[in-house]
Amino acid sequence: MLLPAVVGGLAVGVAMGGENTGMFDGDPPRWASNLGLVLVLLGVVIEVAAAIWLVATGRYRSGRQSPLIGLSWSHRRRLDRQVRRDAPETNEDPALLVETARQFVGQRYLAVLCAGLLMTSIGQVFVGSAPFHTMIGGLLGLIWVVLIVSVFRNARRGEAFLRNHPDLSER
Repeated sequence: MLLPAVVGGLAVGVAMGGENTGMFDGDPPRWASNLGLVLVLLGVVIEVAAAIWLVATGRYRSGRQSPLIGLSWSHRRRLDRQVRRDAPETNEDPALLVETARQFVGQRYLAVLCAGLLMTSIGQVFVGSAPFHTMIGGLLGLIWVVLIVSVFRNARRGEAFLRNHPDLSER
């Protein structure tokens, strides 16, 4: 996978004639550099605090005893789809569906980690202030936002599944 990227980079470099395009050059204003450093540091603090909180509360180990760990990737995806759509199949194990929904609800903490990474990515855009840094920071920021929205949406869907199917929880 790395080979096509290297060959592509070399082809672009040869096509440009080896000249400096300024893609990596950027001298941000002092206020932008300071803001970027503050955002990067704040993002790192959020990430470290979230990691410490996860270890202290035991949440990072909470899924180790889950019956979902032994399942194949395709089976877990099928369970995820059933919970997200609130449409359990009749031949599916109710305990696995309930565990999947509970994990969706219990994974809200991942949004805090993603928020720290988002803040760090935005801060690096301000610190770098070059076209390349802006492009990469924007792409990373978009990824973190999509993940945060996905975590909260899955948690809401997991809660709705548990609320709409109390009979599965009792089995």
